[in-house]
Amino acid sequence: MGPKSNKNISGVIGAIGAVGGLITAITPLVEKAIDNAQNNSVEKKDAKVDIPELYRKDFPIDLEQAEELLTERGLKVSKSKIMSEADPKYRHCEDTQVIDSNPKQGVMVKVGTTVCLRYITAEVIEESQKIFDDNIRIKQEAKEQKAIEKHEKKERLKEGVSETVNSAKSEIGKIFKKERKNAEIEKGEETDE
Repeated sequence: MGPKSNKNISGVIGAIGAVGGLITAITPLVEKAIDNAQNNSVEKKDAKVDIPELYRKDFPIDLEQAEELLTERGLKVSKSKIMSEADPKYRHCEDTQVIDSNPKQGVMVKVGTTVCLRYITAEVIEESQKIFDDNIRIKQEAKEQKAIEKHEKKERLKEGVSETVNSAKSEIGKIFKKERKNAEIEKGEETDE
């Protein structure tokens, strides 16, 4: 071996020594980082957050906004659309508006919990409006029918009173006629005497 190979060997040995020193110096930092990562994941796993307000009549939130609010808190989201539950109370909702969640808003849950969002579709809103309109129409028709029946009852009552009055007039007329006849008969008998 020549002087050149001794130089290479001592360079390699020096590099190995430097790497070993570097590893010795970095090891406590790496161990600390690993411990912090493990502690943070345990803390995050045990941490609790509240489910934010997701549905309120005067401040509607759509599905995208609700999903963003939940993921910002470290929660998972599952979506469930309302398909056949048309109800007049949904007529003022907006398409994809969140109307319910499970767990409910305001509840404290562990980070990572899945929250099921129930939202409404345009079809259900439209059907809800139709149901509302039908209910109004039915109420209006019932009100009109009641007014007609009241009017008919009033007319029947008038007719009944009118018939009673006419019958009474007729009977009174007969009584007066009979009285006049009796009075004339009495008068005629007085003149004969």
